[in-house]
Amino acid sequence: MPTYRFEQVPLTAKKSVPCTICGKQVRRQCTFMQTISPFNKHPDGIPKSRIDILQELKAQANKWETAAETHPKCEAAA
Repeated sequence: MPTYRFEQVPLTAKKSVPCTICGKQVRRQCTFMQTISPFNKHPDGIPKSRIDILQELKAQANKWETAAETHPKCEAAA
């Protein structure tokens, strides 16, 4: 059985937000990724293009960037 490798489309997002407990800055980085493949389709069945994927990834990254963060030490102390 052959192995297929589909092209990945990554988007790395970084954020620096105040901790919800102590107020100091919390820095986080996250990579959002999808592949260009015949299985990655729109609801109507058309395969997604690189532009479509990047638009979705940017929307996910924007949602993630607005979320509040807490230091692990602050969570453990609380």
